[in-house]
Amino acid sequence: MQESRRRRWLELYLLSLSALAVGLPACGAAPIAAPTQGSAVSAPPANSAAAPVAPTAAVSPPAASPVTASPAEAAAPPGVAAAQASADLPKGTLVLEVGDSFAAALGIPLGKRLKAQGLRVALEFKTASYIPTWAFGPDLSKFVSKYNPDLVLVSLGANEFEIPEPAQRVGAIKRLVATIGDRPCVWVSPPSWKKDTGLLAVIRANSAPCRYLDSDTLVQDLPRGPDKIHPSTEGREIWADAVLHWLERTRAPNGQRPWQLREEAPASAPQ
Repeated sequence: MQESRRRRWLELYLLSLSALAVGLPACGAAPIAAPTQGSAVSAPPANSAAAPVAPTAAVSPPAASPVTASPAEAAAPPGVAAAQASADLPKGTLVLEVGDSFAAALGIPLGKRLKAQGLRVALEFKTASYIPTWAFGPDLSKFVSKYNPDLVLVSLGANEFEIPEPAQRVGAIKRLVATIGDRPCVWVSPPSWKKDTGLLAVIRANSAPCRYLDSDTLVQDLPRGPDKIHPSTEGREIWADAVLHWLERTRAPNGQRPWQLREEAPASAPQ
């Protein structure tokens, strides 16, 4: 009898060793699943022994690294970041803008965009000035000599919108562009807030070799400031963006000069 008990005890002992060797649950405990590839097993909270064990999902790498704006882009005014991503302009060249209060309205936001692309900018304006003021006065030739610009932008005519006889300005327009010389030049018309008396047509016809840029073809219904004449802050940004994009499209990248402009397409023959 004693021998029988001893043998029974030995069998039970051997069975328990076998269970431990093959990983069988002991004393009714639940089996612990081995972690699968690509996941991690989190331990249950210390104060909750019965909490279920949940694997932590593997984190897939992003499809592409996010693009973070540089400090210069982050601090740029509206529209500047977009300008930075556009076609390259000739870095280091100098753009001079002259004219009346509309020259300032355009020149300040446009200048920020040009500087963001590595250009140098000079803005010289007189609020209550006229085409003859710049054509026959000493300032234009002084600024051209001082800055030796690669491109000149002229913004004049807003103060003469109601001139009774626009043809009176032909001589002044021709003298003004002659003072600028043979360097690339663009006469940027003011965005119209009302119908002029024909001045813009006179400027267009007599401003060669400067290129005439009709702002009304670029921007319509431009937001205006309290005076209902000058563009508002938002309107200035819109205008500056439009002029910048026009300059990018019109510049000949392989020209003999950094700011050589493409030949203007001839007007269609009347039908």
